[in-house]
Amino acid sequence: MRTKVPRAGQVVAAFLGIAMIGAAVLGGCGSSTTSSVTKIDPTTTTTAAPDDSPSTTTTLEPEAGAGTQFYLYTPVTGDCIDRRTIIDGRASTNRATPEADASLKAPAQVIVRFACDRPHQYEVIHTEMSSVAASPPQNQEAFVELAKRVCPAKFREYIGRDYQDSELEVGWFFPTPDQQAQHIEFLGCLAFDPKGKLTGSVRDSNR
Repeated sequence: MRTKVPRAGQVVAAFLGIAMIGAAVLGGCGSSTTSSVTKIDPTTTTTAAPDDSPSTTTTLEPEAGAGTQFYLYTPVTGDCIDRRTIIDGRASTNRATPEADASLKAPAQVIVRFACDRPHQYEVIHTEMSSVAASPPQNQEAFVELAKRVCPAKFREYIGRDYQDSELEVGWFFPTPDQQAQHIEFLGCLAFDPKGKLTGSVRDSNR
């Protein structure tokens, strides 16, 4: 039996197909190593918050019933918290990586406080009331500017490492409009891991 010999055109086409597949694989591998975390700049303002809809994560998360749930929350230094959304009567899990602003922005959102040895999104590293109450910010942008001045400076006191050298990110928590209407003013500074859940307290962790 005679073995068929590929024509020249078929050989070229096959070679080009292999080259294209190789280029696609190399391109996909390269894209997975280019992500990085940029520390906040106190001189800049924040953009609109991303969608806060619940999503599935690979980190086992405690049920809300394992913690204490707050529709109105005043941060306390050392608290370990999640911001979650009430769906069908339950505080459903949110995405593993939180945004910097953990403030409650909708009636369906709640804060759940957990023991710090359970997976959680944020840890409160500093709270401030007197200076905020003395000159209460009048809008969200003013609160963000205040947080960017205060929170990075307080980071080392709680974590044990300068914010710019840390693998952790800094966040903040502000009063709701209803709280502000009652002259309740505060600033809560937070720490969170941009790669996923915290699984223990970050106090004096030098992270």
